[in-house]
Amino acid sequence: METNGKFIKEELKRRNISQKELCEKTGISESTMSKYLNSDRQLRGDVIVKIARALNVNLYQLFGITSSNENTYDVCKTALLARNGNKLSPEEKKELINIILGHD
Repeated sequence: METNGKFIKEELKRRNISQKELCEKTGISESTMSKYLNSDRQLRGDVIVKIARALNVNLYQLFGITSSNENTYDVCKTALLARNGNKLSPEEKKELINIILGHD
């Protein structure tokens, strides 16, 4: 399975943005960002949102998901649910997973 760090690295390369520039845009330290990019540390929802904003991409791209049925509502809902992940009910967690994976 591909890792989020791999997709973020690919996006950085595609946009010709250095890890240091991404750190400056997100406010995340270089050592922490390195751990995220190497999948040594799990990405939290709020970090994913910061990175997506800094790279001007939607959340699906950071998960390596390409889907023709993406829409802004799903992306925003995913970000909001992920940001409060520790407060989600089991049903909300399942919904978040389904949104991220593009299942209806």
